[in-house]
Amino acid sequence: MDPSKSRRCVSHIREIDGILSPVESLDAATLSASATLGSTNSNTSGSFQGHKLQESTRSNFIQPEAVGKKKTAWGSVLEASKTILRALGLNLITYAFKSIRNFGGRGTHERTKIAIRKNRKIALLRSLVHTVPVGVALYEIILNWNTYYVGSTTYNLAFYQFVAKVHELTIQASVAAVVFTFVRSKMALGEGVPFGALFSGLHVGQISYLWSMELWGSVRSEHLSVRRKLELLAIVSLSALIAAACGPSSAILLVPRLELWPAGSTHIWINATSDELWPSRFNDSTVPTTCSVAQEYSVSNDCPSSEWQAIRDYLSMSKQILADNYVNTYNAIESPYDLQLKGKSSTRRLTLGRLSLDGRNGAGCTTQQVSVADALTSTGALWFLSLNNVTARSGHGASPAEQTDALHTIQRDNYQPFSAAFCTPDAIQDILDINPVAFPYIPTANQSYLVNTNITYHSDSGSIIVAPGISYPGLSRKQILETPGSLSDFRLKWVELPKGLFNGSTIGAVVLLPRLESNSSQKILLCNLAAGWGTVSLQMHTRSGGAGVVSSQTSLNGGTIQANKYPQGKYSVDPAGEEQGQHFVFDYPNFPQIPINVTEAWAEYLNPRVTTSNTSVFNILMRETLSHANKHIPAEGILTSLMTNGLARSSFTSNLQGSVRAFPGPDGSPYMDGNYWLSGKGDVFSPDANESKDWVKLKVESYLQGYAYNTYNFAPKIAIAILTTYCLFAT
Repeated sequence: MDPSKSRRCVSHIREIDGILSPVESLDAATLSASATLGSTNSNTSGSFQGHKLQESTRSNFIQPEAVGKKKTAWGSVLEASKTILRALGLNLITYAFKSIRNFGGRGTHERTKIAIRKNRKIALLRSLVHTVPVGVALYEIILNWNTYYVGSTTYNLAFYQFVAKVHELTIQASVAAVVFTFVRSKMALGEGVPFGALFSGLHVGQISYLWSMELWGSVRSEHLSVRRKLELLAIVSLSALIAAACGPSSAILLVPRLELWPAGSTHIWINATSDELWPSRFNDSTVPTTCSVAQEYSVSNDCPSSEWQAIRDYLSMSKQILADNYVNTYNAIESPYDLQLKGKSSTRRLTLGRLSLDGRNGAGCTTQQVSVADALTSTGALWFLSLNNVTARSGHGASPAEQTDALHTIQRDNYQPFSAAFCTPDAIQDILDINPVAFPYIPTANQSYLVNTNITYHSDSGSIIVAPGISYPGLSRKQILETPGSLSDFRLKWVELPKGLFNGSTIGAVVLLPRLESNSSQKILLCNLAAGWGTVSLQMHTRSGGAGVVSSQTSLNGGTIQANKYPQGKYSVDPAGEEQGQHFVFDYPNFPQIPINVTEAWAEYLNPRVTTSNTSVFNILMRETLSHANKHIPAEGILTSLMTNGLARSSFTSNLQGSVRAFPGPDGSPYMDGNYWLSGKGDVFSPDANESKDWVKLKVESYLQGYAYNTYNFAPKIAIAILTTYCLFAT
């Protein structure tokens, strides 16, 4: 190269503003000129290569801090300000002030710039571009790692999303600064970089740069060693991945999540044995004789028919969901999904729906065992009261006493009744009719080899249906006609079915439809009922101390049943039931796990006489469904709901037992130990050891519901790993 051109090049270098590398301030234009100088001794094309400058040349623009006139305090401030503006990419402000000075006729002569300054303070100021994103990332990591409970309410979540987006932009700027620093250092102090990688810092925010021609052309350069190629590929690839993943990761960790957070657990005791709470056979020995009559108004007591009025209200509401013109036009009646029943201290959910087993349609019903639901409700109320005595502060967010939206659950070792009813129409011609009586076969409950006849009847659409049945020689049609009651009422006759012939059945029922005395023929419904105790997990929400409805989720061997647990056709789930977690499953011996048998004497208490109306409960309920053309459909729902309600009231008088762990208050009265309860270190209730040895023991787990930060799920853990990688990369 012509020496004069070289001097002009160096002179041009001196007029370019300096840019700082991690170790010393190095101007990008200087490095470009350095590469240009190096090209005079190399035949390489398409690649910028670092070249060791001559000592005389280096001394012109590489100066230590002590060189030159001593700076004043104001000069140091200006220099630091310029450095910070360059680090943050705000050089425009500096140039704007220079333009103003030049406009006034001052500052037209530009002083020589120093490309490289050996000053650690300036190098530290240049690192400010990493301070904000790294600091926020560390804050998010620590916040989630230590589990911070915000509370039941929080700020507008859109604000958190906005902050996360700003944090993403600062991370991308930080990553780009790292890439540019790497490029500059290799140009000045290394063997150079290919032309395609020169502006790689501008593309780190684009994931498509990883398979671009610029990057892979640089990696395949012949002028780089394998080690330098791997370094370049690793830096650029990691930068692009971090820039792409930092935004979602920051949002995951910064936006609080609405979930349930552990807030203590304890065992509870109910003063009843397992056989008393969940008996496999029901008889009338434990039923008060006063239960043979019922009141018109609702009463919750230990009678099997108690709260039959809730079923009546349910049927009445079914007629009001759709107006008559829609019912008449589309021949459809929509029903609510569930109804509420009362216990001694709890409100329970009775779920009723249509059930399909192997193509056969019937009705299914389930509800929570009353004594267990009462115990869970009482435990939740005591838990809420104990929050007032919480004195320990963990430093992890809002005090639990200030956030009372909670969930209390019993996850294992608990059962509730599941019932199914299948009915088929039939008719008795007269008292001389000697045709055998056949009850419908319940798939998966009865054994298929017991089917010995077919039952023919008309469906809702008028088509003929042939259903499998089991003949019962122990019941004649004449005995059915002798069922007591008014001929104008819906009469109900319970039939205790023998085990050998009806294994899996709980009891049979015959429904006699109303008829005129002049009509010798009698239309009937022959019904087969199956019931059993199935494992469930209970849960109850409390909001501001108020107890909610106790609901349940079907479980098998302590775990939630999955939809693919049973093969296709074994069972079907009502769509509404799937949303509520209720599954009507009958696949003995898998589910329900404990089959139930009842005697005729006990079943009679499900249909007592109502004194004010001088009729039976079953007749009142069936009268609510007079608009339904096919009476076997409402009969199935009424029978299974009456059966389920009665079974769930076993051991009605049993209660929660044991004194609550307490400490003496200022006035000497006992105060519940809220700190101990929330810690979950042991049982809060202390029953008598001798009395409780045969009692039912269940575990109640409590959870606070609200917004919080934690690492319980998989997503926060991945987000922490990504931001940790960024922090290490930036430092």
